[in-house]
Amino acid sequence: MNKMRLFSLIVCTFFSAYATAQDRPIGYWRAHMPYTELRGAATDGVRFFVATKESFFTYSVAEDEITAYSKVEGMADVEMSAVAYDATTDIVILGYKNTNIDLFIDETFYNIPDIKIDVMNELKQINQIYTENGMAFISTSFGVVVLDLAKKETKETYSFTSNNQTIPVKSFTSDAAYYYAATTSGLYRASKSSPNLQAFSSWQKIDGHTGLINLLQYNNTVYVHDTDSVYQWNGTTMDFLFASPYQITSISSAENGLYVGEYLPNAYVGKVKKLGFDGVVTDSFNTRSNPLGILRLSSGNDLYEADGFNGLTRISNGVWQNEIKPLGPSGYGAFDIIANNNELWVTHGGYNRQWTYTFNLDGFSRFSNGKWQAFNFRNIPQLTDRNSDFVRVIQDPVDKNVYLGSYRAGIYRYAPDGKFEELTYTSPVFEGTVGDPNAYRISGFAFDNDNNLWINQYGAPHELVVKTKDGKYYNFAGAGARTAGASVIIDDYNQKWYITPGNGVAVYNDNYTIDNISDDTYGRINSAKKLPSDNTLCIAKDKDGSVWVGTDDGIGIINCPGEAIQGTCNVEKRIVQYDNFPGFLFQGQSVMSIAVDGANRKWVGTANGVWLISASADKVIYRFTAENSPLPSNSIQKIAIDPVTGDVYFGTDLGIVSYRSTATEGTEAATNVTTFPNPVPSGYNGTIAIKGLPANADVRITDIMGQLIYRTKALGGQAVWTGKDYTGRTPQSGVYLIFATNTDGTQTYQGKMVFME
Repeated sequence: MNKMRLFSLIVCTFFSAYATAQDRPIGYWRAHMPYTELRGAATDGVRFFVATKESFFTYSVAEDEITAYSKVEGMADVEMSAVAYDATTDIVILGYKNTNIDLFIDETFYNIPDIKIDVMNELKQINQIYTENGMAFISTSFGVVVLDLAKKETKETYSFTSNNQTIPVKSFTSDAAYYYAATTSGLYRASKSSPNLQAFSSWQKIDGHTGLINLLQYNNTVYVHDTDSVYQWNGTTMDFLFASPYQITSISSAENGLYVGEYLPNAYVGKVKKLGFDGVVTDSFNTRSNPLGILRLSSGNDLYEADGFNGLTRISNGVWQNEIKPLGPSGYGAFDIIANNNELWVTHGGYNRQWTYTFNLDGFSRFSNGKWQAFNFRNIPQLTDRNSDFVRVIQDPVDKNVYLGSYRAGIYRYAPDGKFEELTYTSPVFEGTVGDPNAYRISGFAFDNDNNLWINQYGAPHELVVKTKDGKYYNFAGAGARTAGASVIIDDYNQKWYITPGNGVAVYNDNYTIDNISDDTYGRINSAKKLPSDNTLCIAKDKDGSVWVGTDDGIGIINCPGEAIQGTCNVEKRIVQYDNFPGFLFQGQSVMSIAVDGANRKWVGTANGVWLISASADKVIYRFTAENSPLPSNSIQKIAIDPVTGDVYFGTDLGIVSYRSTATEGTEAATNVTTFPNPVPSGYNGTIAIKGLPANADVRITDIMGQLIYRTKALGGQAVWTGKDYTGRTPQSGVYLIFATNTDGTQTYQGKMVFME
């Protein structure tokens, strides 16, 4: 076989492996956003453009194709407030809660941050967007901002003031001769031919209704609604048209009528009524919840409802048909996350910094096989609207049961076969909160070395509960930390550590005799032992066995956990230097989450974004914020790491994103090593990853003749390479050999990679 044919055969073999075994590269970001809570929708007659609370998606009806977008795909921000489409320029305008603006053009985003960066004393808020002939009129809390869409720039601003007070504009529209602005002090209009629309004197107040919400122009007639009534402007006066017994949320136009959206908040249901132009109801139908508008395509008879809580919904002949939205978690909060081999569980509830309920009803979600599945009181019969604030989740490594903790309603188990059951009343060891006995506040989960499940119940007389592997239950008063314990972990001595807010951290040792409390010991570490603060927020164990404690004033490290109960172990307040000034580790920061990767590096989540620091904390490797990355928010709730893929999940108060990092968990044997990308395509400038290696293996890359090209040490179970040799050059095309050996030489691996021309 000649040399060229051999090279071609190797390349074909590796391309096959690439197609079946490889996935996303290092440095790849991915968004995991919910798409349920709509803020509005628009259409060009063929596609829908849908703004949700956190993100944005499009829906092509002909192809039945949904495309989701986020900061990962180029959006400038999160938290939408309005959306509109301009037919003249074929541009979609996206307004954000923080008054940032994106133009969506040919599947890409063009940012116009003018309003966001403008410094002003007034509250800044986008209420609605109206388009006409290539101009976007943006109703805001301080007036109307006009964008020239073709030029992609701000043209002018119409300021509304009275007695030196700014008048917020809720909605904007026009007819053939006039512009109309619905404000908090009434309805104004101005002639389109006015030479100076920026002067408030050009605008005439034509009606004094103060609760106007949305304007609509249809057939050159202007309609407007407030919370319970619809009115029509007849050119001289405002005529009453329709009254609703419910809350009016929208008014839309369609052929031969108006559609009024109504919402019944206490029942979580909505209704749409079709009105004739005389105000008489000619048709009505129920919706899933809060109707924000009715849309119709340029062809077809189906209606589409922008539903405030259920996405875009299709309605045929007055009957609700289906929800249209990208798959995503059921909520945007991510108080707890577990991840393993591309499977994810997330709890969306939480408690605030005062450790009280948030009454979050989003439940929990699972990501598996590339799809999301949501669980809450709307789709699980055992749950009611009292089963709020799911805050903890853990999976049994043996039987794969998933345990979920509610901060109000106790503990639940989800079995692999889909069976869902409540466990709180299985045993009397579970106790209600002192002073609130009907609330069972589960606040921590951890499996010990013998696969017993340890549970924190916050505010109960016994702050620790254990469910043994054979199904027995016991409870313990623990360290008696004012009946407040959370976030339990297990150290290398099988001791139970947990935070006790306001009192530092507690450590409990059952001496491997769970059913005998007489030989149990416990201790406490707080500021008297040099913990940075007694207000503890999170806790983690690293690969050296040290316990890292996050507080509202940085991190304390306990390097001798086996001596903690004896009182001979003090906390290390490590001094580091990340800039020109040394200081204690994360001093002054509220550290909300600490996660340890396969290379023993620490991912630290704070109220100001994310850091990846080296194993000894002496170096910052990555620094991610909402300003320099796809993070939706700097307020980090939880960081979790998939040990198999190396994906790092960042749970924030505004959604979840993941980042493919450089470290994975090391293996005992090199039985499933993969290289990505392989073959390495011509011109590739990314990172090459070799994963599935023994922990911290020595890795060498040579040419086919055995000449060393590169040498490195695996980060846990993954080695990374920039694709450059020691001289900074890219190797020539051909086959290269990979050799890896674990630290004691008992495990070796030999593999190949190909560089393409």
